[in-house]
Amino acid sequence: MVTKQMMKKTQGKQAVAKTDLETAPITQQAEQADNAWQPARPRTLVDHAVDAILSAASRGLILPGDRISEPDLVQRLGMSRVPIREALRILESQGIVSSEPYKGIRLMDISQQRLEQIIDVRIPLETLACQRAIELGHNGSAQIARLNASVEELVLMQQRGDVYGFASADTEFHRVLCSFANNPVLSKLWESIARQLTVIFGLSTMGKSMEAIIEEHRQLVRVFAAGDINQMLREIELHVRVQALDVDYQKIIAERRRAASQTA
Repeated sequence: MVTKQMMKKTQGKQAVAKTDLETAPITQQAEQADNAWQPARPRTLVDHAVDAILSAASRGLILPGDRISEPDLVQRLGMSRVPIREALRILESQGIVSSEPYKGIRLMDISQQRLEQIIDVRIPLETLACQRAIELGHNGSAQIARLNASVEELVLMQQRGDVYGFASADTEFHRVLCSFANNPVLSKLWESIARQLTVIFGLSTMGKSMEAIIEEHRQLVRVFAAGDINQMLREIELHVRVQALDVDYQKIIAERRRAASQTA
């Protein structure tokens, strides 16, 4: 009799456990999906062309306002015009290049006005993302570990002296931060300026040390982990507007253009 009662209790516990598993909250399933491996996507010639142009722009090999020639890219990248033309079409849709009649294709402008326009869009998106993330409790150990991994990627790129890799890691840090809001509309809006930010981040390393930039991101992680929404909003404002405008982009561009003319 005792054995039968114990078996019934065990079966009851198993049934409860099974029911709990079957009715796991959607949020738990979403967190599991976030930690799951993502299938690799084959890289095309268009992908390589996009990366090559972004890399050149972020390293100052192509400067804001410079004309971009398809035949020149064909020669430099060893590709046909087809993937290069498609890459330029994609980059134009994302604001990296512009095409005008009789003027051809040119790299995006980085004037003071353009920087402030980008900042005016970026700050509301990132502050909203951080606010929602903290309200949802998405500033715990799992999220902080992902942000710290992004910071370590910045450190690795600094050690390698890879400006484009560093700029891409900077962009990825903010992409990850915005993702914690679990708002696909917000993330899609942020992605619309992401590649413009990569170019800007790359050029910023010519006016500010990578060490300083890394420390700014570590501070963001510390404040985000603390969970004080008002303090986080102030930190985003400081990081995006004040610290970004510390860099004299016009001076960087002028110096790079002068150096290029001397070696031509």
